[in-house]
Amino acid sequence: MFFSSYHIIETIIYTILSLLPYIFLALCPFYDSLRFSKPITALLASTLMVFQAASAFIASVLPASQKGILNIFSTITYCLFYFIAIKSHFGKILFTLFMLSNISNLIIVVSKCLEGIVTPQLAVQTYRWSFSVAIFITQLFLLVPLYFYIRNIFTNAVKGNPSSSIWFYLWAIPATFYFIGTYELYCSGQTALETALQPVHALFLLIINIGSFIVYHIIICLIKEYDKTSFLENQNHQLALQKLQYENLTSKISEVQRTKHDMRHHITTMTAYLHDGKIKELEDYLYNYQQTFPDNSPIVYCKNYEINLLLLYFAQQAKNNNIIFSVYTDIPAELHIAGIDISVLLGNLLENAIEACNLQPENNRHIIVRGQIKNNSLFLTIDNTFNGKIQQDKNGVYISTKHSGPGLGTESARQITMRYNGVFQVTQKNGMFCVSVLLCLE
Repeated sequence: MFFSSYHIIETIIYTILSLLPYIFLALCPFYDSLRFSKPITALLASTLMVFQAASAFIASVLPASQKGILNIFSTITYCLFYFIAIKSHFGKILFTLFMLSNISNLIIVVSKCLEGIVTPQLAVQTYRWSFSVAIFITQLFLLVPLYFYIRNIFTNAVKGNPSSSIWFYLWAIPATFYFIGTYELYCSGQTALETALQPVHALFLLIINIGSFIVYHIIICLIKEYDKTSFLENQNHQLALQKLQYENLTSKISEVQRTKHDMRHHITTMTAYLHDGKIKELEDYLYNYQQTFPDNSPIVYCKNYEINLLLLYFAQQAKNNNIIFSVYTDIPAELHIAGIDISVLLGNLLENAIEACNLQPENNRHIIVRGQIKNNSLFLTIDNTFNGKIQQDKNGVYISTKHSGPGLGTESARQITMRYNGVFQVTQKNGMFCVSVLLCLE
């Protein structure tokens, strides 16, 4: 009875060490994307640990040839927990899980190898204290620096907003390394225990993980560069709007200066009419002079500051390119949407519309913008003349008509729409390219 109780404690300690650190590390990048509250997430994690402890007890009585199947089943359960607990792009979740699973397999094999060198008699037994000690030591060397890497570098890459089409494929990279490691451990013609006890296999997995981690870091660096590029593009949009404001202000100042300069001539003429008693001529002159005053009332397409500035800017762009620019909007000043998000979304769509119209004959260039608030949602439609063909890849990402690959502007707008639990739709009818966007404001 003592041995049985002691063995239960050993198994529980092993389960905690082999699961709890990885639950924490895998949740760390998605701390702001939990589907449930923190207490409920902790309850789900505890349930997972109980299940994994039960699996460990079952594995201790199974033949060695069947333990690999149980390990795969446990991995599937582990993945299922994360897809339930985290609300994020599935590619990001899978990438994180496979990356940590590779580290976990490396730690298990290295720990078993160390246990076999130090306590060979205990190493052939299941879940002994010596194995847990070896795991703890190995985790200190590997997981502590990995935590700081995930917190300071990897999390920023996951929280960034690169195109989701990238994450459709990125997860396959750590998945490939995972299956290589699994094949090496369970399909080498030996049992997993015999394989793990051989230092050559631990060295092989170590080399595989070093190489894979270099690949991961390169991917993260590329994502950071993508984020920087997107940020700079957003800044360019803001600068363009500020330039438009400056040009309008400068134009108004010049008009005032010209009016002030000409005023003395008008005063001389009107004084002469008054001196000669030509009241009717004076009234006509004043009327005609009034008609020459510039219209000082600013153009207001809608009450929202960011949207109005964008419409002003692209209205000027359309005018410069002989494009008819029609706007029908009724949007209030306050929206529960980040200014940078609405600027990027609408800016990308209007920029695409301008570029598409420039490819049309000058007598067939028209952009129609509509927007309104209804049922706590923002509805936007941008229609432009278009004689091409809408193309999508197998993942539903729209293909650019300007270059090979996905349309980055359209995809960026679609991602922002998804962030607000909205609907993004592209259609083509009657020679018009029509983009419809719905953003939930709650």
